[in-house]
Amino acid sequence: MPQASDRICIIRLGSLGDLVLMTPMLRALRTSFPSKEIHLVCKEKYAGLFDGGGLVDSLIPMRRGDFREIVDLRSALSRTGYETIIDAHGVIRSNLLYHMLRAPRKLQIHKDELKKAALIVGKANLYKRVTSQVERYAELARRIGAEMREPYAELPVPPSAMKSAEAALERAGRGCRPLVAFAPGARWPTKRWPAERFARLIFEASARGCESLLIGGAEDSATNAEVAELSRSAPLDLTGALSIIESAAVLKRCRALVANDSAPLHLAEAVGTPVIALFGPTVREFGYFPRLPASRALETTLPCRPCSRNGKRTCPYGTKECLTSIEPSTALEALLQALGETRDLP
Repeated sequence: MPQASDRICIIRLGSLGDLVLMTPMLRALRTSFPSKEIHLVCKEKYAGLFDGGGLVDSLIPMRRGDFREIVDLRSALSRTGYETIIDAHGVIRSNLLYHMLRAPRKLQIHKDELKKAALIVGKANLYKRVTSQVERYAELARRIGAEMREPYAELPVPPSAMKSAEAALERAGRGCRPLVAFAPGARWPTKRWPAERFARLIFEASARGCESLLIGGAEDSATNAEVAELSRSAPLDLTGALSIIESAAVLKRCRALVANDSAPLHLAEAVGTPVIALFGPTVREFGYFPRLPASRALETTLPCRPCSRNGKRTCPYGTKECLTSIEPSTALEALLQALGETRDLP
């Protein structure tokens, strides 16, 4: 039976995008310490991200996130025993669980919260260099002696998920023309490019020979349905129809993705698909900009940006100018460049 010295426990409860960006760290731990078990505590709804990928040995789900469950998790994890505990989240719940546990080696992520606050509140940029969130997670692996290659998110997609993706596209009779995915949703409305802009872009992309599909979770159904109706080009709507890893498989089959600052951005890049990312209330310094060479980030420089850490705050001016100022023609040009096609621009 494995001993505590053979186990590493990582606490990262959410979100989906962050869990994707943590894959280089998991891969580094796996390759640097092949004899050790890697256990991950995360929200139950994100557990499917790691199905069949081999990045973790045990996934401990958090269902409710209340104090009672944290105490129960502490008891279960203490019985298992760990050599290393890593808090890769740095929020109240993960911090509480982290401090309840004992292990010979413990470490937590550095989140630059003071720098973020200075940039949001005082518009004072204290960042000497932009550090991606991927690099912040990679640093945790380095701190316990893991060897890191260039840290890019890389998500293993099992054959079963690829088979499901192919079946979904085949049933819809899609896939003969270049596939482009669109993810109009985002957790917070302030981060969503207007539905009519997405619809116009889908119409223009379809007119140039692209096969368009909509992707997102069940919570994005209303937004995506509105985009589909406005687009007048009948995109394939897979919203809420796929598991997380099946969504990754579909994105792997696509030539590009157009998305807001949201989880699909990172999911697409983790399977090698370039992204046209629309950024409004958040900025590059926060660490979530796309990183693939073929990807593009579209943004508008305004004195009010950034207005919040994650886009949760309502636009203080009620205009969402940071996003509404990005025209569909600009996004189309970036998309066609990512596809290696620049002719027939409006």
